[in-house]
Amino acid sequence: MKRALALLGQIKAFVIRDFQLAISYRVAFFIRVLTILIVVTIFYYASRIFMDSQKMFGEWKDPMAAWITGLAVLSYFMTNFSSLANAIRSEQLQGTLESVLMTPISVPGLIVASSALDFIAATFYSSLYLIFGAVFFGVTYQGNYLLAFLILILTTLVFASLGILSASFAMVFKKADPVAVLLGTGTAVFSGVFFPPQLLPGTMQNISKLLPATYGLTAIRGVLIENNGLAEARGPIITLLGFLAVLLPLSIWIFSRAVRRAKREGSLIQY
Repeated sequence: MKRALALLGQIKAFVIRDFQLAISYRVAFFIRVLTILIVVTIFYYASRIFMDSQKMFGEWKDPMAAWITGLAVLSYFMTNFSSLANAIRSEQLQGTLESVLMTPISVPGLIVASSALDFIAATFYSSLYLIFGAVFFGVTYQGNYLLAFLILILTTLVFASLGILSASFAMVFKKADPVAVLLGTGTAVFSGVFFPPQLLPGTMQNISKLLPATYGLTAIRGVLIENNGLAEARGPIITLLGFLAVLLPLSIWIFSRAVRRAKREGSLIQY
C-alpha cells in the first residue's frame, strides 16, 4: 500500500512538473490548441459542401479538383513563406550567416539564392497533387495552363514577400516567427483551401478577403476548373498585384534594415 501511494505521489510530482513546464511555453500551447480547433473547423465546413449540395460554388462543383488545387497552392504558400526564414535560421545555427553576408551579394540576391532550391522542390511536389489527381482519380482540367501558371507565379511572389518579413524576424530575434504559424494555419482555414469561404459566417468571410491566397486560389481554380479566361481572372489578378506592390518593396526594406542591425550589433554569429 505504501509503495502504491509513493508511486502515486511520484506520478503526481512529475505531472505537476511537466504541466508547469508545458504551460510555461504559452505560445506553443496556444498554437497546439488552436490547431485542433482549426482541424475540427475545416472538417465541419468541408462537410457542408455536401450538405449544401444544392448551392453552386462555381469551382467547387468538382470538390476533388478544388481540393487538390488548393493543396498544391497551399504547398507553394508554406514553402515560399517559410523558405527564407528557415535558410536564415539554418545559417545562424551553422555559424555561417556572417560569412555569407560578408560576400558581395545583394539583399535581393541573397533572398532569391536562398530560396531557389526550395522553390524548385515546391514546384515539383505541388505538381504531383495535380498529376496524381489526373492519373489515379480522373480529375480533369480544361482551362489555360499558361494563364494558371502565371497567376501561380504572381501569388508565389506575394507569399515570398510575406516570407521575407518572417525571415526579418528570424534575423533579429534568432527564433521562428510565431505570426508565421498563425498566418499559415489561417490561410488553410480562411482562403478556401478545403471549403468555399462563402460557407463562413459574414465576419469571418471578411478575414478571407485580407489573405492573398484567397485571390490566387479563386483565380487559378476559375481558370483550371471553370475554363475562365483573363477577363474573368482580372479582378483577383489586380488585387494580387496590389498586394505585391505594397509587400515586396516593404519586405525587402525591412529585411535590409534587419541585416544592417545584425551587422551593427555583431549578432550574426549568435544563435
